[in-house]
Amino acid sequence: MRLNTDKATDALIRGLIAMAGLLPYRMRVRVFGAITGYLVAPLGGYIRRAVTNLHWVFPDMPRAETRRIARAVAVNFGKNIIENYSKDDMAKALKTAKIGGEGMAALQQALAEKRPVLLMSGHIGNYEAFRIAMFNMGHPVAGLYRPASNPYFNSHYVETLEQLSGPAFAQNRAGVLGFTRHLHDGGVAAMLFDVRATRYGDIDFLGKPAPTSTFPAEIALKTGALFLPVFAHRGPDGISHEVEFEAPIPPSTSHEMTVELTRRLEAQVLRYPEQWLWIHDRWGSEYLRKKRAAKRSSQQ
Repeated sequence: MRLNTDKATDALIRGLIAMAGLLPYRMRVRVFGAITGYLVAPLGGYIRRAVTNLHWVFPDMPRAETRRIARAVAVNFGKNIIENYSKDDMAKALKTAKIGGEGMAALQQALAEKRPVLLMSGHIGNYEAFRIAMFNMGHPVAGLYRPASNPYFNSHYVETLEQLSGPAFAQNRAGVLGFTRHLHDGGVAAMLFDVRATRYGDIDFLGKPAPTSTFPAEIALKTGALFLPVFAHRGPDGISHEVEFEAPIPPSTSHEMTVELTRRLEAQVLRYPEQWLWIHDRWGSEYLRKKRAAKRSSQQ
């Protein structure tokens, strides 16, 4: 029964992507973003979840503002999906994008020296844009991915990731070994670190404790990789992108490096709140515990 449901879901997704592909690129991105933001996200409860997270971090924010941001987040996410399934069009668009930042010199030096580079980012803007920009510059970028629970969707999801910019390694023992070996050999790799990692301790994110993995910093220290934050932002027109390579984070301890990386992402979220993925459960058990406690208190 589950496999039949997964197959039907995958067929629906593939059908929507195929129909969107018939549209010109800019229209395709806008239409898919609107479908996701105004149809899929409300039906799936994603708007409600984003509003809840926003109130958790910004308790004094007016509800109308939280809903505006939540809607924009859902639209941005929909645009990301169809852009990533339109790799050639997006790669062409990124050739004229603004790409720079304080870390560009360090990146170019590391590439020239064939030193490993670990690009670090979060779920903001189109978080695959910087990988495609690097691919445009002639540098494939390896990535780690969490396999989707739907096996039918996962097959073309992984294929799409590899077509975007380079090899994709699953988050399992074999995948992590392959990812680490890629860096050891002087390759470029990328990771998104702003996901709930319950095996690790809390690091405050936007003023709230969040379980945060120090694994990326540990890999950078182990391989000698340049630990380079990079963030992509969607432009005011909703279609274009900017890619900013920030100053590298120097080696210290994995905890200190992860704290600094978290501070860098916080600054980006405060600048572009409509572009960070408020939909996902970043704060985990601590967030849920306090939410339940508040609900019990209100019922007494």
